[in-house]
Amino acid sequence: MIPRLIATDLDGTFLDSTGRYDALKFDQQLAAMKARDIRFVVTTGDPLDHAQSLFCPLKQRHEITYVVEDGALITSANGQVLKTAAIAPSLWLAAVTWLKCEPIMADCFILACGWKRSYTQLTADSQRFRDSQEFYPSLTHVDQLATVGDAILKLDLTWLKSDITAQVAAFNRHFAGSLVATSSGLGGMNVTLPGVNKAAALDFLGDRWQIGSAQMAAFGDSGNDLAMLQQVGQGFAVANAAPEVLAGAPQRLQHTNDQGAVCEQIDQWLV
Repeated sequence: MIPRLIATDLDGTFLDSTGRYDALKFDQQLAAMKARDIRFVVTTGDPLDHAQSLFCPLKQRHEITYVVEDGALITSANGQVLKTAAIAPSLWLAAVTWLKCEPIMADCFILACGWKRSYTQLTADSQRFRDSQEFYPSLTHVDQLATVGDAILKLDLTWLKSDITAQVAAFNRHFAGSLVATSSGLGGMNVTLPGVNKAAALDFLGDRWQIGSAQMAAFGDSGNDLAMLQQVGQGFAVANAAPEVLAGAPQRLQHTNDQGAVCEQIDQWLV
């Protein structure tokens, strides 16, 4: 069945391992989806400015809706805010304090992702700061996160290791009912409010556009994609997805993100 809404994660799913995609082909697909009244939604843990910058060269860029910060911010293509969910300062600061003191969370890099920009205590001349800027262009150094007055939508935590299953479980045990952590791939963990995730964002957009979940399709590769993949009528894990996503997703694509798996499947619908 041809879906009425197509949603995709970016890193590790739509984008290849260098952070690129076939822009000419996808621009043509967006035009074809518009002609068939198919909505296209980017669902990512990345901030809005980074996500929008990826599609700036496209003629059809105004056909994209953005679910960013793992669902804490939903906007139209032109930046109109459709929905947002900020974490209370006392709550995200309590999480930061716990992360810095809990032994199992040692050696993690912490970013507080705000409405205006993202913040970290990493020094601006450090390699880790520069690496993070690739995904958070507005990343700003602060001496203490407690001085940040911006509305924080998400915490982004990263370790220099790939398996953070124990860290995700420990966080969710400690903050049960208050905050939720999900793996985001490449040793990353995102923290949002309960009920704030990609699946809930698609529910919101479905209500807005009168599109049922059975009429949706979604693509992903990481733990923060799994609920979305399980909720829609056609949920696809790319071939390079994390083991738990490959095991839990309703469908698995034969190709990886480096082989253009998402655009290939969209082509099959548009034929």
